[in-house]
Amino acid sequence: MRTIFTLVAFLTCAILVPINVSYNLSQVPKEDRDQLSMLTIRDVGGNILWAHVGMVYVITGIVIVVVWFHWTAMVRLRAQFFRSPEYALSFYARTLTVMRVQKRLQSDEGIRAIFNSVQVPYPTTAVHIGRRVGDLPELIETHNNTVREFEQVLVRYLKDGRMGKKRPTIRLGGFLGMGGQVRDAIDYYTCVL
Repeated sequence: MRTIFTLVAFLTCAILVPINVSYNLSQVPKEDRDQLSMLTIRDVGGNILWAHVGMVYVITGIVIVVVWFHWTAMVRLRAQFFRSPEYALSFYARTLTVMRVQKRLQSDEGIRAIFNSVQVPYPTTAVHIGRRVGDLPELIETHNNTVREFEQVLVRYLKDGRMGKKRPTIRLGGFLGMGGQVRDAIDYYTCVL
């Protein structure tokens, strides 16, 4: 988001604001304009509006490119994790938790029917439904949130497959970014997991 807003602010201030100011100085009577309205598109008209239309396309392109770049970085990071031998050999990697199943399908055969209907690429070897799982759904949700936060920290730290110069930090406690305790984010999230 920071990259997108920085590029958009720079381009609009460097291109559109001078166009708006020059149009207002040459086309709008002095008594009908003020300093703030000269910076905006309020009084701009005619063919000069094509510059604004063109900038909309440029801004859209910036958003698409930046999102694509960060998305592919996240996909590469996940692919490296899932190719690891530990992940491939572990039992939990072959286990799937299905939550919020309809009442009529809450049996071993009902779960098997769900998997058969969606045609999963790998055969299911065993299907078991657990009814009394205690805090497991809350633990799964906490784990998933922690993994998402950890991925965000790693994406900031591992740019283009290279490690950053400074390790990312996280502030625990405090209010509005003030106070609290500053800790190494990677160490914090790997200890929590």
